[in-house]
Amino acid sequence: MRRILAVGPVPVVVLALVCGGAWGAEASEAGAPEGLAKAVAAMRKIDPASLSEEQQKAKAKELDEAWKTLVGAGPAGAAALKAELKALDAAKEKDDFFRLGACAVLWQVGKLDEAGTIAAVWLGDVALPANYHYVFFVALDAARTQDPRALPMLTACLKDKEGSAHITVHVMDVTWPLTHAFLWGAFGSKGLPALAQVLDTSKDGTAVASAALLLARAQYLPALEKIRNLARKGKGVARGTAVRCLGIYGHPDDFAFLVAGLKAQAPEEAMDFAFALYEYEDLRAAPALALLLASEDAALRSEVLGALAYLPTPEGLEALHAYAAAPKDEKEGQRAAAAVAGLLKAAGLGLTWETFAAKSPDEKKATVAALVAGYAEAYVLRPDDRRLTHEELLKAAEQWKKNGRITGGDYAWVEDRHVLAASTPEDIDLLLDVKAKVCLRVSDECLPELRTLDKLVSRLGRSRYRKVVGITEKVEPAK
Repeated sequence: MRRILAVGPVPVVVLALVCGGAWGAEASEAGAPEGLAKAVAAMRKIDPASLSEEQQKAKAKELDEAWKTLVGAGPAGAAALKAELKALDAAKEKDDFFRLGACAVLWQVGKLDEAGTIAAVWLGDVALPANYHYVFFVALDAARTQDPRALPMLTACLKDKEGSAHITVHVMDVTWPLTHAFLWGAFGSKGLPALAQVLDTSKDGTAVASAALLLARAQYLPALEKIRNLARKGKGVARGTAVRCLGIYGHPDDFAFLVAGLKAQAPEEAMDFAFALYEYEDLRAAPALALLLASEDAALRSEVLGALAYLPTPEGLEALHAYAAAPKDEKEGQRAAAAVAGLLKAAGLGLTWETFAAKSPDEKKATVAALVAGYAEAYVLRPDDRRLTHEELLKAAEQWKKNGRITGGDYAWVEDRHVLAASTPEDIDLLLDVKAKVCLRVSDECLPELRTLDKLVSRLGRSRYRKVVGITEKVEPAK
């Protein structure tokens, strides 16, 4: 097994480190103090960028032997690494590559018994992206245990927004916020209180933002008021992400705040509110969003184009059509025109822009209302549908967890609408724990399943306080 020297996507084997067994722990001269000292020294002061390809291969071979020695020595190997880490701290010396590699070896030696030490290193003065593979796969292995002792490690990871893990088999780069979605998702529903605590205790904006986003996707209601406070009084990335989270929660009390935020002077701030209103799914936002197509900021205009296409209204269609005729960017104009044509086609009436524009205001509203109603059909049981009982849902969930997927098996016939009809908000944790097992696949092909579970959780969570949980003319409180 080769050690990872490069920080970018390279075809190396790292899963064996965190998922496989340790190397043989038989005693040898290499495990003697001088052998351990030599192994630790081999891990120090490595700068992958300064090494040629041949030098990297040679260093990888040396590291392979060093790690075997340290793991084979068991507690003695761990002690040697801890002593070196302590010496680095005392000297205030930077060696991020060593620190991260040392944590990977400590995990292999002691697993959860070393979780506290690993978390302390990760939380310290170390750049996790220096070799994020050592972080991500170790943290994922810790998360799969769903043991509370792993939580400090997962919490330490929240400070990072730049790290990227390359999944060679699927040719996939896992980046923020998907990195945290996999790690915390794999831990399951029992990790939510720890995430909520981060909102209270962390002074790191990225950590707070990451925690807030995970809590919102899980529809964790105890965190909503804290996130509201962040959206109103927070700063930087924590505030911007909190704004977006309010859209994900979609509570009736937050609409006025979100619409008012579109008037923000800074384009990046206005974009947070536009993102939130897309997620919020209230058609009343369309006219206010349409005004932002006049912005000089391309990223903001792109967000607004997506929101107007997702939240169809007569006013939104007119704004998209007008922008397509006189766009600030040719590709944006093409995108706007395609959105209009797609929406009119989806209405199922064979409409063109001219035939739609000729309709009366009431007829336009009726056309768009029919379109919106069609969006909800995927979540409504059909008259001839087979019914899924709650008892069957529990059995299905157990099979999904065992298989690590929500497709195939005895319940291949179950779709979103069957699950929703058999579920209540009390089943959110059940679905999050199913998601935990799906997360362990860490691949692009599991992402649609994760999105399906997130959508089910969203609709169940919103049903606690919204009359209509999806796109609606006006978000109103549940009765």
